[in-house]
Amino acid sequence: MEKRYIELEAAFSENTYDKIYNRLYLNGQTAILEENGMLKIYLPESEIETAENIKNELITLDKIPEKNISIALFENKDWNNEWEKTIEPVYILDKLVIYPSWKKEELDLSKGNIPIEIDPKMSFGTGHNETTQLILELMSKFLDPAADNYMLDFGSGTGILSIAAVKLGVQKAVAIEIDSDSIDNAYEYFEINNVSNNIQMYQKDISEIEETGFDVIAANITSNVIIPNLGNMHNKLKPGGKIFITGILKEETEELINKLTENNFLMQELIQRAEWSAFFAVRK
Repeated sequence: MEKRYIELEAAFSENTYDKIYNRLYLNGQTAILEENGMLKIYLPESEIETAENIKNELITLDKIPEKNISIALFENKDWNNEWEKTIEPVYILDKLVIYPSWKKEELDLSKGNIPIEIDPKMSFGTGHNETTQLILELMSKFLDPAADNYMLDFGSGTGILSIAAVKLGVQKAVAIEIDSDSIDNAYEYFEINNVSNNIQMYQKDISEIEETGFDVIAANITSNVIIPNLGNMHNKLKPGGKIFITGILKEETEELINKLTENNFLMQELIQRAEWSAFFAVRK
């Protein structure tokens, strides 16, 4: 029998990213790929009705223009295998390389990149999202292992930022996440990457943890979570502590900079890629 699979992709903007992502997630689609301004999912052919239902909900409930959504059927493919072929190792400057387990033998470590194994699947934060790449670049440039010993990973997903921080020299990280699937994935990858003893995981929000006095906070979330919690992040940091933020769309850059200033942070560096901005600031 022919093996066929469905690709559903939706173009996003500043105003529609959360709507599209949440609609996919609410329909049980947790392996969501972000690529070139598109959010994509892959389904077996038997789930064509699911794809059509999601498309209809995006149009009718979320007001996504129909022209921004496409459903395509591909024949004679092992859809999972084909998807895996698209996932390549991601090199972060000359410091890190994020790779899926099936690409381990293909790594180029000639520049001394530290390998981190993360398989794209249930949780956000695989190294293939542009936001994750941006914040890892900032962390690779500005984390100082001589001074930055204690980090809070706010909204940790797979735990990739905690893992990277430990690999870059941070001695202890606290990772907080509210999604139980993400937490299960994070524990798995802490073990795989040999950092379990360096990371404490909580299923809590930032306002619920007792820990304070962090040298660093890293947050790859969205503006509607980050902005209301800038005060909490300021209070959790040591004076002079570092904050790395992404998940902010380019159109939100000025607002985020203003909010950082209002909450007594000093901007140090801004980098952008595709639709996204990432920020490095320090606490006054």
